[in-house]
Amino acid sequence: MSSIDVTRKPLPIPTYGLGKPEKNPLFFEKRVYQGSCGKVYPVPFIDKVYDTPEPQDYDSVHLENDFVRLVILPEIGGRIFLGQDKVNNDYDFFYRQEEIKPALVGLAGPWISGGVEFNWPQHHRPGTYMPTDTHIEEQEDGTKIVWMSEHDPLNRLKGMHGICLKPDSALVELRARLYNRTALTHTFLWWANVAAEVHDNFQSFFPPDVHYVADHAVRAQSSFPIAMNRYYGVDYASRDGANDISRYKNLPVPTSYMVCDSDFSFFGGYDYDAEGGFIHVANKHVSPGKKQWTWGNHEFGWAWDRELTDRIGQTGRPAPYVELMAGVYTDNQPDFTYLLPYETKTFSQYWWPYKKIGPVQNANEEAALRLVVNEDRRMDLGAVVSRKMEGARIVLTNGDKVVLDEVVDLSPDQPWQNKEITFQGDDIEALELRIENIITYRPVDVSKLERNRDVATEPPLPEAIETIEELYLTAEHLEQYRHPTRYPELYWDEVLKRDPMDARTNIAYGRRKLTQGLFEEAAAHLVNAIQRLTHRHPNPCTGEAHYFLGLVRRYQGRFAEAYAAFYKATWNYEWRAAAFYELAALDCRKEDWATALEHCEASLETNRQNNKAHILKAMILREMGDEWQSVLEALLQVDPLDHWARYELGDVEGFLEKSRNDAQTVLDIVYDYAETGFTAKAADLLELHHNSDVTEVAVPNPLSTSQLTHYALAWLRNDAELLQKARALDPDYFFPSRLQDQVVLEWALSQSRSDGNASYALGNYYFDRKRHEDAIATWEFVSPFATVKRNLGIAYWNVRSDAEAARLAYQEALEFDPDDARIFAEFDQLREKLCEPATERLSDLLSRMDLVEQRDDCAVSLATLYNETGAPEKALEWLCSRRFHPWEGGEGKVLKQFARAHLLLGQQALVAGESSTALEHFEQAMQPPENLGESYHLLQAKADVSYWIGKALRALGRETEAVASFTMSAEEAGDFEAMTVTEYSELSYYRGLSLVELDRLDEGLTVFEGLKRFAEKQLSEPARIDYFATSLPLLLVFEEDLNAVQTNEMSRLINLAEKGLKVLSNEKAPC
Repeated sequence: MSSIDVTRKPLPIPTYGLGKPEKNPLFFEKRVYQGSCGKVYPVPFIDKVYDTPEPQDYDSVHLENDFVRLVILPEIGGRIFLGQDKVNNDYDFFYRQEEIKPALVGLAGPWISGGVEFNWPQHHRPGTYMPTDTHIEEQEDGTKIVWMSEHDPLNRLKGMHGICLKPDSALVELRARLYNRTALTHTFLWWANVAAEVHDNFQSFFPPDVHYVADHAVRAQSSFPIAMNRYYGVDYASRDGANDISRYKNLPVPTSYMVCDSDFSFFGGYDYDAEGGFIHVANKHVSPGKKQWTWGNHEFGWAWDRELTDRIGQTGRPAPYVELMAGVYTDNQPDFTYLLPYETKTFSQYWWPYKKIGPVQNANEEAALRLVVNEDRRMDLGAVVSRKMEGARIVLTNGDKVVLDEVVDLSPDQPWQNKEITFQGDDIEALELRIENIITYRPVDVSKLERNRDVATEPPLPEAIETIEELYLTAEHLEQYRHPTRYPELYWDEVLKRDPMDARTNIAYGRRKLTQGLFEEAAAHLVNAIQRLTHRHPNPCTGEAHYFLGLVRRYQGRFAEAYAAFYKATWNYEWRAAAFYELAALDCRKEDWATALEHCEASLETNRQNNKAHILKAMILREMGDEWQSVLEALLQVDPLDHWARYELGDVEGFLEKSRNDAQTVLDIVYDYAETGFTAKAADLLELHHNSDVTEVAVPNPLSTSQLTHYALAWLRNDAELLQKARALDPDYFFPSRLQDQVVLEWALSQSRSDGNASYALGNYYFDRKRHEDAIATWEFVSPFATVKRNLGIAYWNVRSDAEAARLAYQEALEFDPDDARIFAEFDQLREKLCEPATERLSDLLSRMDLVEQRDDCAVSLATLYNETGAPEKALEWLCSRRFHPWEGGEGKVLKQFARAHLLLGQQALVAGESSTALEHFEQAMQPPENLGESYHLLQAKADVSYWIGKALRALGRETEAVASFTMSAEEAGDFEAMTVTEYSELSYYRGLSLVELDRLDEGLTVFEGLKRFAEKQLSEPARIDYFATSLPLLLVFEEDLNAVQTNEMSRLINLAEKGLKVLSNEKAPC
């Protein structure tokens, strides 16, 4: 047996630095991120990446055997950084990065491509650029597992994954353990995001029964692998020979597709040039998700490749990649599953590299088979394995006839192939290839298969829905999928308008009010639900309402009522485990150890995977004087990164090392102690935290220390002196987010209403929970400083629509801190919304170029104002003087001002009779320099640029070229705006003008009239954010009046259309 080498050591990697995490809290209430809510609070936001790499050491774990070499980076989300096939010339079966080059793709800002990212509880996990806790396990058979864990920074769920390698196998196993360590119900998705380097000879492969795929949220579908339809705006049916979308080379635009249905449990990718690839395998019943994503094989995608890597690939450009993602408990994005209180879900995923035989038609953890019948009826057969198999028997049958029967030795470096057999007969499904007792494959006739998934539709408005059930289910969908712009409350309100006592809706509303810390409102809804459920019988079919009422009463300190409600919840099996745990915790408060143990055992009888119940049991046993250590030791065998268990066992050194003494993890455990009545232990842990160093990591996290640890210690000890010390702390990054944080801070304010720190922080918490007026009232009570005034400015605008108050608050914020670049940038954005003169805004930006230079949004504003005030040459000079970094989904802002500056300069030159200079500017508008960080999308219309090029060419007497340019403009159909294909836009006007120049007047009339009809139709409908939007950063903190924006935009299009019709009547386009 070979051995596994595992080494943990610093790894130097050239790294592009990040800006300082933002100390001002960000409340992105309607940000669309990966199709769901882009809320980022309480994570400090980062929106600055630097342009020059510096050496940086990272904690790394190197794991390898005879077949596979892996490098893992615990400090960047616990991702696999390197995966190499040692028996295939060290082929990088996972995309290899040579540097850390973050781009603005992540939920909280920075994100890197390459390797394998593990995403949960939403896509591009909130902690994707944050450190994980790490433990290396060695099993008796020599298997090594690198465990990495975190407490999710948004909801405090515990997600753990272990990278597992066995001595004699190329199989890379991912063992996952997802634990809801909170008392609340949450939703989650889990995707492994595998990057593979691509080029013209790379192909992704999916199971042979996959004959169609779906877009995000199933908003569109395509046939597969040959697309015979329009998908992402590309008319693949017209691209004969270039419409196989399993090949990167045929995907010119950013494209996602996901498998809707398959009877197989594998997929992967194959590099024909390297004669190698990888296979992913997982139980299809638990892991149905199979997805590919690409930035696209075109200038737009290539610009993103440059943003994410410096390494030159086989394409001769910065190496492109595709993401081949595997989803567990999900098959789409967004597609969320429930995780009930204290529930744990475990599963495994597998990858293994292979070589030589090409894409495979079936695979499992041990082997994969290839069976392809070519056009000449010759069969292409192959078999590969993840471990050595001596004397493997390979059999091919055709109906009852044995065509081939061979015994061979197989290993990861010794595949089997046969290309000599000709297929006989007409029924391909009669063929069967197998490795005896290992794997079998029978071809699939996809012509017999039907689609089992409909394209999704937007739900109607509440008042248009007939039944209460459909209203409830619509609200449930919006809540479960964390929809960013449609809220379940509207549908719940409609239900309660029709039936105020509806049980399901009152339970849902009660849960929501509980998560907002509105305990009395939550209780009212839950009591209503119980009254309805018990109207005819006292024993309802669900214990959910009683469980959450118990939780509400516990937070209110009404423990006897909580006890009764929890006990009633135990009558229902679904809520038995969680309710008995809560009962045991309440028993511990009373030091009723025997009853507590009884209730703890009852909880564990139903759910043995609740870590907290095991820990509480051990604590109870210790209080009773019984043997308790074995309970914790057994738990740590299952979850070696349960920090509460390790600390309770007395391994203080191990606790500090493995938890990194992270303040947020410490607070989770402190609250666990407090809720079970062990307040002295909670206080002792806080003392240990304060007296010990926080582990330094490569990517600093300002939340690793917290003012809340000091407030919590004062609360636990009811100590006025400790509270006074907490009040004196710096308020930066004071972002509370737990219900327990609310309890602590409201206690602090009950001790002294003048506690500015507690008021500021509690206001942040309230605003995040959409308790906007509570936030305003709390912030207004604080002795003002810059961030408080800035927060009030946001609230006055977004909540109260008070523009004057918002402006004044921002002015005051800048008086407190004139050097805060974000506040400076936001104030300029507010002034733009207030329609303040461009010249005044420009003057103020120029007066603080030190701040403008720090921020891309300010830099774009400066260029925009130069263009608006008649100084396009300055806009161009400024744009070309710095490096810009776009947000995914927010591309185009810099490019728009670049093109606009060139067009303005070209138009000026044309009027001055300098046609050659004009032509140069118009042509350069088509050629953005790399420093802009973005390039034109394939579908982005350039009808305006082509029109003006035509005008310049005609002025130069180059008529043939002018006609060609006008024709190019005229034949552009549609446009690409805000990451969406649209039939009409401002550029339709230039398309019409080009048709006039070509004397195609009827067609010009059609365009102008169509543009006008389109705009008038839009005006007749209420403005709404696209229900199926996937990525709209909306990083401006101020709410938009969507109807006013639409009115202005559509009115402008109507004006352009009417202008075009006037031009048409004169049969002469303007210069």
